[in-house]
Amino acid sequence: MESFMKNIQSQTFALNGWDFICSFSNIPFTFFYKNPCPSDDFMPSEQLRNSFLRALQDFPILAGHLIAQGRGYIVVDKNNLNMPEYIESQSPISYEFVEKAKFNWDAMPIQPSTVSAVPTKSITDGKIKLINVHVVRFRNNSGIALFVNMPHYVVDGIGYSAFMKRWAEVNKCMQDGHAQLPHREYAFDRAVQTSAMPEITPPLSTSCSRIYKTKTLLGYILSWLSPETRGTLLVEGNKLFSASGHIFYVSKNAIDKIRQQVTCDGQRLSDNDILTTMISHTVAKGFYDEQENAGIFKSTTRSLMSSFLRPGEFISLMTMDIRPRLKKLSQRSTQYLGGCITGLPVFNTINRLAQAGTNPAAFGTSCLLVRKAVNNLDEKYIGAVDKTLRGSNCYAHSLALAVTTREKIIVTNQTRFGLYDCDFGAGAPKWIGPLPNFVTNYSSILPTNPLDNQGYYVYMSLEKDLMSSVLQNEFWSTHSSFVF
Repeated sequence: MESFMKNIQSQTFALNGWDFICSFSNIPFTFFYKNPCPSDDFMPSEQLRNSFLRALQDFPILAGHLIAQGRGYIVVDKNNLNMPEYIESQSPISYEFVEKAKFNWDAMPIQPSTVSAVPTKSITDGKIKLINVHVVRFRNNSGIALFVNMPHYVVDGIGYSAFMKRWAEVNKCMQDGHAQLPHREYAFDRAVQTSAMPEITPPLSTSCSRIYKTKTLLGYILSWLSPETRGTLLVEGNKLFSASGHIFYVSKNAIDKIRQQVTCDGQRLSDNDILTTMISHTVAKGFYDEQENAGIFKSTTRSLMSSFLRPGEFISLMTMDIRPRLKKLSQRSTQYLGGCITGLPVFNTINRLAQAGTNPAAFGTSCLLVRKAVNNLDEKYIGAVDKTLRGSNCYAHSLALAVTTREKIIVTNQTRFGLYDCDFGAGAPKWIGPLPNFVTNYSSILPTNPLDNQGYYVYMSLEKDLMSSVLQNEFWSTHSSFVF
């Protein structure tokens, strides 16, 4: 701790609109590590904490205060740090017990997660912590569950991954007795991102205009609130539609079979195109069945809640990393770790998506809508979004639409984070899992273990009625397997 306090410097990081696009959510993962041999030296507590503090020196922004003035700032004051939440617990069960249960959340009497899906104030000091750590050590030191969370205010998934890899690298060096750490540099200054934007930009696309320029009263309210109050409001709002979370496995063989069956006008479809369409079909089919079974009053009431969408419309909102598509950012030797996520909307109809499970033409058309949206995400598109984000508090309106629109699915692909590279000295994690429940109508394609490259783990967090529909969906059940 003394070394950390000595080396950290006071500084201020101005935030921008990109940091607020996903600011309603946290980035929470739990890493499971197995003790390869009965040894008390497995990831010892003091060393783990010391390596954490050393890694934090390279990520000083994570010890800052979130200030809501103007567009927002992260203020690192070496005399008044916002120290991370770091706790350790002892579990009464063994690692082997959890492993046999396939790392099911219900198998653990002590839950590793210490936060919900939404950034909100800490119960200890009322501040939003910019990193939360919970080490759960299993019986007889047989393994650990390492929960780490960071809010999207400060980094995105790439930034999260960079910190975890650095922490693992530092811990491994300490374990092996290496006096000299490999030197790493990271960029947190938002001016780096701004300077990479194209000078000439076209008007915002029609689909993007709908999510960034549709004004709502809730959007104005959210923009006026402090991050702490906004978090509290969103947490309470989530309780109105309690989510149910499950994990499924989709093999690449299943994806290839679908690829061979669909019509796609000669366009090559990626695994992500097909997975996104599979997920969208499954959720939209739930809404289709709901509308068929609900009374007129109930259907009308629910549709009014989603007035942003046209009657019978459905939106798949994909989160996309803009770094590879901005030449100046992709060519940097020092990786930029601020918010670089944009929501890529794909508008479809509930009827078409509902039919996609039995109609290859409808499935192919839906896949092409996803592929077209991804192909359109270029520097000019990103520049138009950047210009819009600089000019208004539109991020709050898009957040309001995401919160109030039911006929949607948010899909994020986390396979490229490289989180299974986080070897603290005793091997790679055996499993990396999400929260038991996240926000409603959300799905993620989880980080991929290099030892299992035959398919993808898909996490869904849905309204309970929709989840019941998913579990009974014949198309989804045929092409996926239930994990837990």
